[in-house]
Amino acid sequence: MKLANSWVQEPPTKTPSGHLYDEYEESDELDESKDGCGGVVWRPYVLTKLRTSNKMLHELAREVRGVETRRSKRLTVIQYKAIYGKWEDASGPFLRKGHDYFTDFLAKLDRVTMPKGETLGTAFERAKRRQPPSKVLDVPQEGLKLLASLCRELQEMFGDQPIMLHQVSIAKLFTHVSQQTISNWIFALRTLGVLRPAEPPIARVRAARYHFIE
Repeated sequence: MKLANSWVQEPPTKTPSGHLYDEYEESDELDESKDGCGGVVWRPYVLTKLRTSNKMLHELAREVRGVETRRSKRLTVIQYKAIYGKWEDASGPFLRKGHDYFTDFLAKLDRVTMPKGETLGTAFERAKRRQPPSKVLDVPQEGLKLLASLCRELQEMFGDQPIMLHQVSIAKLFTHVSQQTISNWIFALRTLGVLRPAEPPIARVRAARYHFIE
């Protein structure tokens, strides 16, 4: 979720139910059998000039995570290799010989903070429509309960990956709430067992990472 210093724009489209779900599954199977890429559109991220691989691989990783979010399941390593292989073949003239771009791609998949198609704002809107997590139901502070709900939405978006909580970005979602208040609420959620620290912050790079605990 880039709940980091530059917030990541873009939340999850719920998987259709009933017969629509079956149609989506059939479409995915066709895509997978055709090119092995699991429905990932990789062509927009092919390099067209030198020194752009870092940015374009990052955007490709966001695209992959967006597909995985919509499918509610991860692609396989074989599919990652297929996606990367097609990207590498098309980007060949602009790649440095001997550089391990596939490992770069895998690393960027782990660092994606906001899949394509997801936004902090839409996650916040969904959080407002749902009942708060059970651990905060008896808490009198409504803002704190809403933040807990937002954390739940973000965790659902990212599966088993930790979520980042960028206080400045989150404060903008609430009316008349300061960054310091958001910081206090995060510590309160840790006390209540709603959030568990996963990774410490990196100054000027990213906010702390947490796991939401239901």
